[in-house]
Amino acid sequence: MKEHYSEELSLLEQAHVALGSASRLDDFYLILASLLVDPNTFGFSRAYVLRHDERNRVFLGRVALGARSPEEHEVFRRDLLDEARILKEQIEAIQRESPEPAAVQSLLDLRYHSLWIQLLQGRDEGTSLLAEFQEAQFKRDSLDPNHILERTARAPRALLVEPGDPGLEGLESFCSPPLLAGRLVTQRGLQGILIADRKFESAPVDDQAVYHFQWLINHASVSLENVVLVSELTQTTERLREVDRLKSNFLSIVSHELRTPLTSIVGFVHLLSSGKAGPLTESQADLLRRVSQHSVHLQSMVHDLLEIAEVEAGGMIDVEIGPVDPLKCLYAVIPKIEARHGARKTRIEPVLSGPVPHVLTDEVALERIFFHLIDNAVKFSTREDSPVTVEFTVEGEVLHMAIVDRGIGISPEHVKQIFNYFYQVDFKLDRSYGGMGIGLTVARLLLDATGGRIAVESVPGAGSRFTLTYPLADVHPSI
Repeated sequence: MKEHYSEELSLLEQAHVALGSASRLDDFYLILASLLVDPNTFGFSRAYVLRHDERNRVFLGRVALGARSPEEHEVFRRDLLDEARILKEQIEAIQRESPEPAAVQSLLDLRYHSLWIQLLQGRDEGTSLLAEFQEAQFKRDSLDPNHILERTARAPRALLVEPGDPGLEGLESFCSPPLLAGRLVTQRGLQGILIADRKFESAPVDDQAVYHFQWLINHASVSLENVVLVSELTQTTERLREVDRLKSNFLSIVSHELRTPLTSIVGFVHLLSSGKAGPLTESQADLLRRVSQHSVHLQSMVHDLLEIAEVEAGGMIDVEIGPVDPLKCLYAVIPKIEARHGARKTRIEPVLSGPVPHVLTDEVALERIFFHLIDNAVKFSTREDSPVTVEFTVEGEVLHMAIVDRGIGISPEHVKQIFNYFYQVDFKLDRSYGGMGIGLTVARLLLDATGGRIAVESVPGAGSRFTLTYPLADVHPSI
């Protein structure tokens, strides 16, 4: 009696572990059906799982395990027993080497989750029983109230269906009474119906069979709650990935389509401004300067959008990490920023206390990073007599490059979000500062692609300090 109780407890524990190990609904249904048809566990001949679609009010056939004929059942049962025998031999061999129970636990877990399930899945996948059952659909609004599916969906406990029951319409070719049917219910409502018969087994469907079947239903419903949650999260993640992919494609396509006409606009404005198309009056020249300034600004934003799309599509395409002169990059972008903020008189001043060493990065990427950070610093500066400074500090094997402004600053709750896509601290349409909120995003993506780091310190009303950090390169420093 004690040995029988120990075996039953071990069986229940294995079943519990097996049901809790599934992360996909189809795997869960397969494990559940497998437990029922295993001759060493519940010993049913066939098992069926129907999923309940609440939105469309329909039962859908999902899993069918078992045989059509006594001959098929004998082969099927023998394969399962052979698999169990092999597992038992492996367990006994391990136990001879180690008395620790943990030594065989992985094999016990494997019984339903991996090797044994693969045997069943490989055997039944594509067979007529499974293929036919997966075509089965039962619309609840068309079912008779006495149909076994409808009765099971309403019943709090498993039902024993005896021969001659009239409520098996549509299921006669799959299962034969006496059989058991129970509902799988979670906090989200009815999830499905589980059916099992003993068509080819001599053991009766008695009270003990009903008890064990109900126990399995109870544990399955609890485990199914987690599986449904994981499945919903997985689907949500896939949808978000698809939305993110569509967003990247949209950015890329729109940016390319904008770049072509913008290039023509900038070129023609330059042609007119130079007087090559004819003399200009002073007012015409002034208007063309304004058009040119806004065109260059728009062209820069389109370039930023293209950079985001390219980085998200697979990283910086032409990144070449090597020794780069930071001063050269800085001096290359200063004129571009001054041209962009022509109306402002904010100065950009490097602070040099000695030679500036080269760093390991990509030259074009560093120029773009400098451009966005200094452009932001100039844009948000509140005092034109206070310059934006760029400080260089060597610390150990790295170079810190700090862009410092005395502008409006950033509050602590916004600092963590300023590198997010299209994030604006001031998001109102009538905000004082223009831009799309992508400059800092581009800078972050370029830093990630080239191995750099960035730190932000800011005090509202006092200014901000953005510090870039790159490893030193083993070359002579700039003077």
